[in-house]
Amino acid sequence: MCLFQKPPELKPLPPTPTVNDADVKAREDAARAALNQQQQGTAGTVKTDLAPSDVVGQKRVLLGV
Repeated sequence: MCLFQKPPELKPLPPTPTVNDADVKAREDAARAALNQQQQGTAGTVKTDLAPSDVVGQKRVLLGV
């Protein structure tokens, strides 16, 4: 390897996204829509994985070391 070689030319970095960019606004809108969809409904419409009939008779013990 030659010690007198020039290092490669560095290219400038792309500009950082700002709050007003279209891509940023699109991601914000998609996240906001997903949050709104998750907040829809009432407590009566929420279902759980553990119905009381499913839990009866199943005892699980976690043994610590």
